Amino acid sequence: MRRRRNRAAAVALTAVLGTAPVALPSAAHAADATEYGLPIPDVTPTGVTAASGGGVWFTESQGGVGRVGANGKISEYPVPRNSQKGTGYPDAITTGSDGALWFTDESTQVARVGRVDASTGAVSMFELPADAVPGAQITGIAPGPNGSMWLAAGGSGAIVKISASGSTAAVTTFATGLSPYSVTDGPDQAVWFTSSDGQIGRLDPASGAVTTYQPSGALGGYPALGEIVTGKDGKLWFTEPGNGKVGSLDPASGQISEYDVPTANARPSGLTVGQDGTLWFTESSASNLGKVDPASGQITEYPLPATLSAPFRVSAGADGRIWYTAPGRGRVGYVDPADPPSGQPHPASPPYAPGSPGVQAGFMNRCSINTLCITQVTTGGNTKIGSFALTLPPGAIRITGSLGAPDSTGYPVLTPPVVGQQFEGRPIDVPGGMIGQLPLVGPILGKTPAAMWAVNKLTVTQTLVGPVHVLPTPDGGLGAQVSLNIHLNNELLGKSCVIGPVNAKLLPTLPGLLGNDVQLGWVGGQMDINAPIAIPKASGCGPFGILDGVINQMMGLPSPESKNSMNLTGILNLGGGVNPSNTPNALKANSSNPTAKKLRALIQGPNAKRTVKPAAHVAAKHTYRLKARH
Repeated sequence: MRRRRNRAAAVALTAVLGTAPVALPSAAHAADATEYGLPIPDVTPTGVTAASGGGVWFTESQGGVGRVGANGKISEYPVPRNSQKGTGYPDAITTGSDGALWFTDESTQVARVGRVDASTGAVSMFELPADAVPGAQITGIAPGPNGSMWLAAGGSGAIVKISASGSTAAVTTFATGLSPYSVTDGPDQAVWFTSSDGQIGRLDPASGAVTTYQPSGALGGYPALGEIVTGKDGKLWFTEPGNGKVGSLDPASGQISEYDVPTANARPSGLTVGQDGTLWFTESSASNLGKVDPASGQITEYPLPATLSAPFRVSAGADGRIWYTAPGRGRVGYVDPADPPSGQPHPASPPYAPGSPGVQAGFMNRCSINTLCITQVTTGGNTKIGSFALTLPPGAIRITGSLGAPDSTGYPVLTPPVVGQQFEGRPIDVPGGMIGQLPLVGPILGKTPAAMWAVNKLTVTQTLVGPVHVLPTPDGGLGAQVSLNIHLNNELLGKSCVIGPVNAKLLPTLPGLLGNDVQLGWVGGQMDINAPIAIPKASGCGPFGILDGVINQMMGLPSPESKNSMNLTGILNLGGGVNPSNTPNALKANSSNPTAKKLRALIQGPNAKRTVKPAAHVAAKHTYRLKARH
């Protein structure tokens, strides 16, 4: 948890090259927000909803859901893979009438919606038929009548209603002809939604008729529209990320009112209704929260603890707190409306292009402008070295840098970051210590009191030897070729006991492809790594290396590839570097390099559609029955 007090006044990526400098965190900005850092910030927390009994539930775009309890404790639960063995992208989340949590899967691979038992964290997934929701990509969710849920499925242009009973569910789809992004149950027994092309839609569930409304400035930027909610004043309220506005629509008259956010290019995105009817929204590009007085339209802004937080979704808790996710820094936080943050609001990150405000994450500040910033972190797995097996804890290995020019190997070099280290490894405790590694009797002795002796303690650390090379993978991801020294740390072995260099090609597969909500400014994905590795002898173990033979015999070294492996899981994130210092031109100068071309195409965002749909459309309606997957 982080809490700061300072009263001093103070789409995917649309273009990763040519980005302007970003404002760095300023000590003059106050922050009366309370934030909770996630164990692995790279999981990209996106959706958030208040939990019964205090605290909140949130989604992790990289494959999970989590809960911040009333005591501040964070619990995380994995989301099962889909029927194509792919990982999902949990996105929006809400609370059902029965207290269960419902969330969307933003993946384009399989259309899914998940249900979480709030008491146990057990996750059930409902897969929608491919012919019902082609293109998948479900981004919006809102409670409907009688325990049902409304879903916005922009990839297929559908609004979906799901009603679950135990492990089965009835699903009805309405083809709108638009690109629904966010959805809300309106005050007039209709379903209202925003469309990515800049329109607001009204669906009559009884007839299937869709009527559209056009905010005056929504086509001026991308993404044109963000979230939509039903206010306590009976109006529909919505955000315009690409145009820097918050608006309202009177369902009785169709009148639309729009209000400018004071901070330019702030990219208002998430939206919720506070207990007193005030509207609260996030400024994803500026790392601020804002509130709107529904009576006057007056907007007040509040700075969060740091820039590059990319605050995304927001939810009002039963205790009045306004909760938000900050995927740019891997945090979940809240503000108290009775005592909100003070100080000047943060300025926005420079836009990628006119009308396309830039949403930037903290890891992107580790790399220079005009570069592709890459960070990979392991989330678990195991390593086998001869007879020596080790389970890796989350965050054991992190590699960060920017794509540089190829060297004599023909592969691009991963240039070290301008902030932080290129290779970050956590010390890993070996269960049973030295005694536990003895042949035959080790597993038994490793559980005895003798294994607790300080002289027996054994930890493993890793360091880089030479440059890291970037290798493209067949499925569109990125791999790394690294040389590592493995250090065995023990009182008897001394400080120089090393196995290495170990040369490894870490070529991950991306079971869920690369993605993230279109409102974010970077892409990421979960990765699996299965790398066979040849292991050389250990050296420098004990005084003058007198224990080298003991270690090599104990671990079966040297050992060929066939007897060793690294089976790891992790997260890969890609974004445009935004740090203005020491800017290299490697990627720009080598733009003809096949790897550079492939990566640029990989993260190039789609052009926003500017077409205007007809004012009314009668939607096709279909009903299906589903069974939950666990």
